[in-house]
Amino acid sequence: MRSYPIHHIDAFTSKPFEGNSTVVVFDAQTLSDGEMAKISKEMNLSETVFVLPQSYTGQDADFRLRFFTASGDEVRFCAHGAVGALFALAKAQKFGMDHPGQYQFQVQTNAGIHVMHVDAANQEVPLISYDLPQIELSVAPYDHRELANELGIEIDLLDSERPIMLERTNNHLYFVTPSLKELGSLNIDQKKAKAFAELGRVMLFCALTPHAFDSQNQVHCRSFCPLIGIPEDPFTGSMQGGVAAYLFKQQMVDTRLSMIGSEQGHFLGRPGQVLIEIKKGPQFACKLHARAVMLYSAKLTLP
Repeated sequence: MRSYPIHHIDAFTSKPFEGNSTVVVFDAQTLSDGEMAKISKEMNLSETVFVLPQSYTGQDADFRLRFFTASGDEVRFCAHGAVGALFALAKAQKFGMDHPGQYQFQVQTNAGIHVMHVDAANQEVPLISYDLPQIELSVAPYDHRELANELGIEIDLLDSERPIMLERTNNHLYFVTPSLKELGSLNIDQKKAKAFAELGRVMLFCALTPHAFDSQNQVHCRSFCPLIGIPEDPFTGSMQGGVAAYLFKQQMVDTRLSMIGSEQGHFLGRPGQVLIEIKKGPQFACKLHARAVMLYSAKLTLP
């Protein structure tokens, strides 16, 4: 029999049953691809993450992460899965994290090697950080009426004074709603939105407003992913760089800020938040800082 430690983590929050959930499977090097797919289907979360040791990286990395969806498909990278994995490893004091301190890891994924940081000064509540991918944000070739029609929503739910923008690194489309009220009223037509997404390979529609439930935050977001079968994501780490870039590009926040608080998930009953650190320089760049919480740990036993 083979046994694997598994940990259910709620990422992008410090409270159970909030943020975005993932399951982390340790010591996954003896699992086949088919077994990883079956485990992910059984967990039935958007992504399950598998941790493999350095000897299975094939590169100059400290360990490897693989991400599988609830349908059993492997994806290149998953932000909440990565945060969940680093949090679970820190809590289990893996890879040398056996005392309070600052740690840095080269983490191999199918999207390349990512430098990720764990601030374990307080080992009970480690903070996970990593640089977000390069942002390539430009005005999208759609007007507001066209987008409203394609998403099946009223034109009044869009802020026509703010451009629709496309982030080309991840193919994320960003648009603004006037307030939290309009943002909460969004109910996109999933069938129409998927057809529209297929035409432009739009992986995610991000609706945002420069208002927040928490006065410490600067923005609230919602994300819709009909192309990959996710009607709405509780919290999406991969789109946060584009959110920050949009806010700065459109001068919707004080551009002297070095940190932006971004929140998401409140309209789904799973509130979460992150801090986005803005790196000053000739090209826009930022770093994500996230918390997580352990919901439970168990052991998976297979023949």
